[in-house]
Amino acid sequence: MATKNSKHGGTAARSGKPAPKAVAAKPAARQAAPKPAAHPASKAPPAKKPAAKPAAPVVAAPPPVPNAMGLMSLRLDYTTHNYEEVRRFYTQQLGFTKFEHNPTSNYLWIHATNGSSLGFAPPSPRTGPPMMPREPVLYFIVKDVDEAYRKLQTRGVSFEGPPENSPWGHRVVITRDPEGRSIWIAQPKAGTSG
Repeated sequence: MATKNSKHGGTAARSGKPAPKAVAAKPAARQAAPKPAAHPASKAPPAKKPAAKPAAPVVAAPPPVPNAMGLMSLRLDYTTHNYEEVRRFYTQQLGFTKFEHNPTSNYLWIHATNGSSLGFAPPSPRTGPPMMPREPVLYFIVKDVDEAYRKLQTRGVSFEGPPENSPWGHRVVITRDPEGRSIWIAQPKAGTSG
């Protein structure tokens, strides 16, 4: 019958011989953790990211026009009593190279800047009695002359009459400032230049 060896928890035969000592397992020698195998893709240079597409330029809306009538450009119109000399002076001597001449109305239109121009024409019945070529007619180009006419009337502006089509291709309405300066508000009709 086997008896329990209390010291080692093992069993021994009745022979009285002690049970052999249990040998504790030696801890395994510490081995360095294996290095992870290099990923095949890591040997090649990193793939280039596709170039970002340039952002479309942001086009800002034009600022609102700072007036009640929708003025888009300004032209000063002068009455001239010596059309040919005035034309030669502005186009040849002063060198305004961008200009138009309307032989029907004998009107000279000189583009001064992108938003402004000068006009010269002989006296006409619409400009009143012949006057010295001193003060210009203020000629305001608008997108919609009928709308400007209605809107300005609600603001107390009085006109010489309703908008009319002119022989030079603009639809025009005329008013005067408090000192009598003639102000023409005009809309170029389709097919005519502004």
